[in-house]
Amino acid sequence: MASDAKKRLVDRGTAVDRISNLPGNVTDHILERLPLHDAARTSILSKTWRGLWGMHPNLVFDEAFFSQLVSKMNNQVRVSKVSKIISNILLVNHGPILKFHLLIPQFMHLHLDADLWIKNISNLGVKDFMLRNKEPFPYKMTSYLFSCLELTHLSLTNCILNPPHRFGGFGNLINVQLVLVKITADMSFGTRLNVLQLDNCTGIEHLECQFKFDNKYLTELIIINCGEFNWKWLECTQKLQILGLLTTEVPDSRKKEINLEKLVRDMPRIQILFLHSFFLEFLEPGAVTMKRLTTKNLVCMSVHHFEFYDLVRIRNVLCLMSSSPNLRSLYLYMDGKVKSKDGLDLVGSSEHMVGSSEHMVSSVVQYLQSPTLVEMIFDKLQTVKIHKMVGSRAELQFIKLLLASSPLLRWIKLLNTTIDDPKEELRILKELMSFPRASKAAQIIWT
Repeated sequence: MASDAKKRLVDRGTAVDRISNLPGNVTDHILERLPLHDAARTSILSKTWRGLWGMHPNLVFDEAFFSQLVSKMNNQVRVSKVSKIISNILLVNHGPILKFHLLIPQFMHLHLDADLWIKNISNLGVKDFMLRNKEPFPYKMTSYLFSCLELTHLSLTNCILNPPHRFGGFGNLINVQLVLVKITADMSFGTRLNVLQLDNCTGIEHLECQFKFDNKYLTELIIINCGEFNWKWLECTQKLQILGLLTTEVPDSRKKEINLEKLVRDMPRIQILFLHSFFLEFLEPGAVTMKRLTTKNLVCMSVHHFEFYDLVRIRNVLCLMSSSPNLRSLYLYMDGKVKSKDGLDLVGSSEHMVGSSEHMVSSVVQYLQSPTLVEMIFDKLQTVKIHKMVGSRAELQFIKLLLASSPLLRWIKLLNTTIDDPKEELRILKELMSFPRASKAAQIIWT
């Protein structure tokens, strides 16, 4: 017995510690793939792993981190304990922090703590910074963020951004995503920006200086419901491959600046286009425009708040499609207007408005049946999605045109339709199935 115990002790002393002698790149990958809780626990494995944890460059305090932590605490102590745990993690870290992601959960009241944490990492070379504030009131971003000059990725949600006076911009930023962010002073994100996404932000007029120079690296620009938008900014974004303009707040004094034809023509690399249908009003339809306007690289077009009773927008979306020989995907998002007993869209309840709506839809149907559209071919179109279809004659005629003009079409999906009557739905589906198709593979998918 004694000899066996002695042998086991000898074996332990001479055993090879394989887990502590792994190559550096392997241990780095292990830590990167572990949740923060589990990554912290590796520090008890050995002195080597304790040192590795202290040098861990990626700190992600996300939903998974908080849910695991908070589930074991009562409401009275969880804020102070969470604050202490995160502060301790930052305290033991003695290396660079390349990624810092922080979620501020609702009712956790961590704004003051966040100020201190951002101050602590501001001189540690952080490159990827994300802050998602779920509190009902915005987080006023500390000025220490603007000291993180090595940032390459910045993502903020529900914040107030107040840059220091004469802030010169970030020299290395390539990707910026802002959601529900208020910008209070003039600023720029720098000249190396590749991606800029602004979603329900205010104060974007303070980004004027961002668009005073040629954004030669900017390939993606998306602006969603961000108040007044200066159309002239797009004159400095000719390298764009993805463009999204989902806003309608353009002052009357600036509407004359909108030129959709010039915009598309000056962006020859554009591949994906998201538009509010409002902008379709600013494209002069006709054969002359189609000849001038050629978007050879456009493969996906998405039009939001589309209206099938608006003849101008119908004409112009077809104009854009015809001018895009490589278009593969078309998405139309509608508001789901109420329709009359004859399947016509109604945009109002009064007798006058009902009559006006029916007349507009009738004009659209007549246009879609015109001989001038018979020769229209969408050579590469493969997929179409129509959201919130109401079953109007204009919609059915538009689908009929696409089926007859798209030799490579795979499917048309009708999503979230607003047709409540099963009999009416069946009648419309039967009519759709009877339409002639240029592609034998084309399907109508009703979901």
